[in-house]
Amino acid sequence: MIKIVALLSTLFINLYGALFLFFTSNKKFKNRFYLGIFFFDSFILFVGHFLSFNEFWNTFRYLDFIFLAALLAFYPLYYLYLNSAFNLIIVKSKWIYHFIPSILIAVAMLITTLFANWEDYQVYMNNNLYSTPLTSNSSLALAYLYKGSRAFHLIQIIIYNFLAIRYIFKTHKEMNNSFSDINKYQLRLFYTANISFILLMSIPGFYVTAIGRTPLNSNEMLLFYVCILFTLLYLILAIIGLKQLPINLQLSQENNTKNLNIHKHDLLEIEKNLIHLFNDKKPWLNPNLNIWDVASSIGTNRSYVSKVINESMGYNFNHFVNNYRVNEAKILLKTKPQLSISEISELSGFGSLNTFIRTFKYFENCTPTEFKLHN
Repeated sequence: MIKIVALLSTLFINLYGALFLFFTSNKKFKNRFYLGIFFFDSFILFVGHFLSFNEFWNTFRYLDFIFLAALLAFYPLYYLYLNSAFNLIIVKSKWIYHFIPSILIAVAMLITTLFANWEDYQVYMNNNLYSTPLTSNSSLALAYLYKGSRAFHLIQIIIYNFLAIRYIFKTHKEMNNSFSDINKYQLRLFYTANISFILLMSIPGFYVTAIGRTPLNSNEMLLFYVCILFTLLYLILAIIGLKQLPINLQLSQENNTKNLNIHKHDLLEIEKNLIHLFNDKKPWLNPNLNIWDVASSIGTNRSYVSKVINESMGYNFNHFVNNYRVNEAKILLKTKPQLSISEISELSGFGSLNTFIRTFKYFENCTPTEFKLHN
């Protein structure tokens, strides 16, 4: 009974999550579509686990190849979702190689299963769950494919966790170099939730994949705890995926400013125009200001503006803009004490009161209210 409850809880969370994400996805929220695919892949995995652990082998026999395909597609699909969250163009020809192992193992398992008789398949499944001996060539071939898939999945866990964490840190850096207000995109929750998901899913996932089905089949409480952990992680990921707004982040080689070839005189000219723009026209009063707007205003491109801000001024774009906003807020706090903190936040160009308070404290080591009281 515990096995049934444990597996069904995770199975249905993935099914409901996939359906809800599919139904709420559109061109603007295409990240939900890719997250929905990831949830459906997880649903297939837990259908397979449910059938195998509860010994519905006659049904599982015809789904085993799909189960192994889903297993090897799990981390590539998650990595694909992360890319879609930043509205990157998903080029099918560049992504297909991520799924070649999944396709190959599915074809191999399908052929092997079709050529194996029912008795051989039972021997293979008994070996899976009870570590009984493999007594035929067909059962041995099935076991090799299953164990080989698990071994490859362990390698995937390491590789794709590295790629995912590196990608998250890269986008975090690029967001700060591109937007003046990143709070509206729910990125703090997005980064925290996804890094937590990666770590908390991969560690028990690695352990479960390494030990196989036999220990889980003999220890129902271990299976229950693992499934409850996975259910909570999937639930959190679904909520964050629904809350997070997709971002048009143009990640490309042009964002690497270190190797840009530009004359020092031109950089000084861009710096002069940039400072003039910010002092004269105050573009930072627009809470949605981004680096492309600034580059367009001074007649240059995003990479050169970023190079000037990063290397000549020692800021990222987000800090550069918010420094002006904080200075404006300090002036208002001193000269117009009758204004509320919320009004000062809006007049200074901040997109929200929470962002204003957090940013002000970062620059001044005190809250706006504390600054107001002492000035």
